[in-house]
Amino acid sequence: MPQTDTPAIQRLTAMPGERTHHGFESLRPMGTIATKSYAHINSRPIVPALGAEISGIDLRQPSAEALGELREALADRKVLVFRDQDISPHQYAELLRVFGTPVKEDMVVDENHPAEVGAIHTRPNEQQQINYWHMDHSFRELPTRVLSLYAKILPPVGGDTLFASLEAAYEGLSDELKERIEALHCYHRMTPTQNTKRRYTQEQAEALEKAPPVVHPLVARDPGNGRRYLFVNVPIYCRGIVELPTAEGDALLRELYRHVQRPEFHFRLTWRPNTVVVWENNHTLHYPVSDYFPHERKLWRGVINATEADRPVAASLGHT
Repeated sequence: MPQTDTPAIQRLTAMPGERTHHGFESLRPMGTIATKSYAHINSRPIVPALGAEISGIDLRQPSAEALGELREALADRKVLVFRDQDISPHQYAELLRVFGTPVKEDMVVDENHPAEVGAIHTRPNEQQQINYWHMDHSFRELPTRVLSLYAKILPPVGGDTLFASLEAAYEGLSDELKERIEALHCYHRMTPTQNTKRRYTQEQAEALEKAPPVVHPLVARDPGNGRRYLFVNVPIYCRGIVELPTAEGDALLRELYRHVQRPEFHFRLTWRPNTVVVWENNHTLHYPVSDYFPHERKLWRGVINATEADRPVAASLGHT
């Protein structure tokens, strides 16, 4: 089939009676992924933008050297996937400590589980409603950097989770748009979701809603690898741009939020029993796919306490 030049695919021909379809703008070449090798773990990239499947390690008894390499791999690839890891709740809590200090869970904690190991549990005949791209906790002064999930009960099919790279999304912007957004900041504010009642009392949730918005840079620099990334979230959390009139800022945020959802920037994780995932939440968006009703799905969850080092810092303030 002859190669189609770039201008021809910007305005795709529609079917009779339909509007012309406007696709995404073409991306500049994303380049060749620089694959890192490690002495104590095996790391296989999932897609160029992000993600690595980690093998050659037993999470029940990892070596100190392997744990150090996991931290390095996470900073580089943003999402780590471990398959066939049969670990106990307490072993899972120990794994979380590799990446920082796990917090006491605000979700349900099963009996005899450590306080740091919660559960995201969609029960039979319960409809999962959080079906949109988002980052957790961007409305906090110190957004959560590391999150983890461990698959324990899965539907017969479906219930996948998608992850998108905010670094790759930034790199995919035009130079003109990068320059336009470099020094901008966003308002972030908490909005109740399906899990709010599981995490907060009604009084706590109302106080969070009424709290002044938190301001974060729209373009930040990752302290782990020095790369720029978009700090943009779903509109229920990412409420406007400080330096722009409301209509103009909202239009820009819609454009960027849609841009991040491009398939070039994400991969789709199909869960299997005893799959562990660790990801850098504040450098990615994720999308839990709600296609498994009326079946049950239960994932253990761990959250690493955010520190001052996790505060998003404007890229314009960093080194070039």
